[in-house]
Amino acid sequence: MPDTPTPSTPPGLFSRGAIGFWFLGLGLLGLVRSWMRATRHGPFDADAITLLWLIGSILLTLMGALRIWRAWREGRPPRG
Repeated sequence: MPDTPTPSTPPGLFSRGAIGFWFLGLGLLGLVRSWMRATRHGPFDADAITLLWLIGSILLTLMGALRIWRAWREGRPPRG
């Protein structure tokens, strides 16, 4: 069985931080959805379900941004 060649270039940010981009996208969609639900009948009026959705979306967005930031830091060349 032939060996697979190793790639000559390191993986890019999109492949290293794929799960982070996934979480970030889902979190942003959740934020839009919770905003739509909270402002359905005019001014901002959030019930318990909407607040849980909003908090979960914020946490998911932050987790995605953190994973992307870590992937970006791992891919940078070392200083000095």
